[in-house]
Amino acid sequence: MLPFRVRPVRLSLWATLIVAFSAVTCATSGAKVACIRVVGEHTADTTDLKRFRQFRQWQDKTGNDLALAIWKYLCGYETGLYHFNEILEGPDPFDEYATVREPLKILNVYNMAYCGIFGPILDGIFQGVGFEDGRSFGVELWNHCATEVWYDRSWHYLDLDVRGALLDADGIAVSLDRARRDRNLWTDPPVKVEPFFPKDDDKDKLFEIFRDSRIDYYYRWFQGSHTMDFYLRQGETFTRWWEPQEPQSGRWHHLPRYNGTKWVKDLLLTSPVGMKPNHRDFTRWNHGSGVFHYGPSLSNTSTDFQDGFYAVKNLAPGKEGLHIVNQGNAEIIFEVFTPYIIVAKVKDLDDPNDDADASVVMLEALLPVELFVSLDRGLNWQSAGKVKADEDAVVDLTRMVKGTYGYLLKLAAAGTGGAGAIKSLEIYTWVQVAPISLPCLKKSDNHLRYEIGDRYGLATIPILINPNTADANDLAKYLVTMPEDYDPQRETCRIRGEAVLRLAAPEGTKIAWCSVGATFRTYQAEQARQTDNRIAYAVGEPKDFKEIYKSSVPTWVNHWRYNWDTDIRLDVPAEKVYIKYTGRPGINAIRACMHVIPERPPQTQIRITHGYKVDGQLRQETIDLDVPATYTIQCDEEPENVFIKVGVPSR
Repeated sequence: MLPFRVRPVRLSLWATLIVAFSAVTCATSGAKVACIRVVGEHTADTTDLKRFRQFRQWQDKTGNDLALAIWKYLCGYETGLYHFNEILEGPDPFDEYATVREPLKILNVYNMAYCGIFGPILDGIFQGVGFEDGRSFGVELWNHCATEVWYDRSWHYLDLDVRGALLDADGIAVSLDRARRDRNLWTDPPVKVEPFFPKDDDKDKLFEIFRDSRIDYYYRWFQGSHTMDFYLRQGETFTRWWEPQEPQSGRWHHLPRYNGTKWVKDLLLTSPVGMKPNHRDFTRWNHGSGVFHYGPSLSNTSTDFQDGFYAVKNLAPGKEGLHIVNQGNAEIIFEVFTPYIIVAKVKDLDDPNDDADASVVMLEALLPVELFVSLDRGLNWQSAGKVKADEDAVVDLTRMVKGTYGYLLKLAAAGTGGAGAIKSLEIYTWVQVAPISLPCLKKSDNHLRYEIGDRYGLATIPILINPNTADANDLAKYLVTMPEDYDPQRETCRIRGEAVLRLAAPEGTKIAWCSVGATFRTYQAEQARQTDNRIAYAVGEPKDFKEIYKSSVPTWVNHWRYNWDTDIRLDVPAEKVYIKYTGRPGINAIRACMHVIPERPPQTQIRITHGYKVDGQLRQETIDLDVPATYTIQCDEEPENVFIKVGVPSR
């Protein structure tokens, strides 16, 4: 048996964030614990870029000192990102819109990318922590992408992908323009910063590549409408590991295209199987794993049922689970939401059909039960299988849900009033996790904080809305009306004119705020001034829109598309919000994340377990907290971090 102990911890109450909210339901329910974070002192809080800005290593720095401190951290062996390959998500067939260039996803989910992602990601991080402006750029002769950030009235070149910066005699990062003119900065730098470009590369040759290459400037290639907020219900835990949990048959977001490049496929198959760096000296990490486990008590002696369902019809908890209230049809819907991408156990890399265990439902049925899955908030349902009466079943939802960020699960039954229907339910959902995002322990007194609250201090429930603009049927589900000038085959300018997105809060909740964004087309160079893309919103009805964004594209841009994402914080929470996107010259993708407030006050009680090894032996420190607080874990020896688990005990 693994050694387990509950160590007394030093606690001090932290500012509790109490906001009225209840479960996202279509009926009376209990209260989830929302927007959960466990933050340590050794790693930056990557759940939000404003919180990332407050990390102790640079919270008092500005300008060049701040830029270099963040760049070095993101290049660090323990704390940094590493080079792997391209990363794509979602159903859009065009790579320009499927490529992940969202800082929060790279920092929290993946931990890896390649230069075409790292250039804009660093730009997005710098702008997210408060730098006035930035851009990424392509170096054609090196097939490379990097970043310039604007501060102290000039541009400064920093390279995250190959881990290099060029400093002048005062230790200031120089501009790309100067880097292309001054050979000595490469071959005999007056101040050499570490890391300093690939160690085996000829710096003289690198200078000549930069000097002679065409440079393409990219404006706001990064996105920003994702969230790392999540919630837990009674009877639910979320465990994250620093290392892959199945080294011989790993879980990661696998792209079939990886199989076509020999070095990538060979790298994936090297133990531990899965994503890992192709420069081993860049980082100690590969990829991490996580699992949401939801196993509520369905008995009427517990309040788990009221806390956990999304919607229910004609079912209620009884002595031995859920029973039918009145004769006829009955159903219950549960939500699975994760800010981390759902991943399967990848077996044969060349056969995606044998992927398994991305999300598994374990069901003990007393009546015949049919399962359905919805990926669009209940607008459409797909059959996921049937369970016979008096059967203990395991239903694997992998083919439906892998590569997504959540789904709705419907369980439907029929019978006489009082008949038992569902005795027990468990859902295991596996996700990919970036190890650098986890609050690690070191040999010391480790000071940690349990926090709740989104970026505005509200305990909200996030809902991601990502219409597929390449699919007319999918897009139509989310818009008030289809755009007059729309062609999904016109890949660089799908929508011309206006598109109005409908955001509706689930019954029993209201929208407190939302992030909205779009991938716009733009004119280039001097013609960029003619770009007239806009975003506006209206509350309640799609009229009297209030403009929140009007494009002002710089004339240095020489690429045909860019992103813009922004927050809308409502003065009064609302049931419906409409977002009007205007594309002149065009819109190519739209996205949003609603943050809704349910009706009842939040629950804050939580159990946190830190798992770590000392001399090969696993130790576990468990802390039960009633409210957000700080706590301390003492490690007398250097620990190997294994996992962190947060959970809301069943009642």
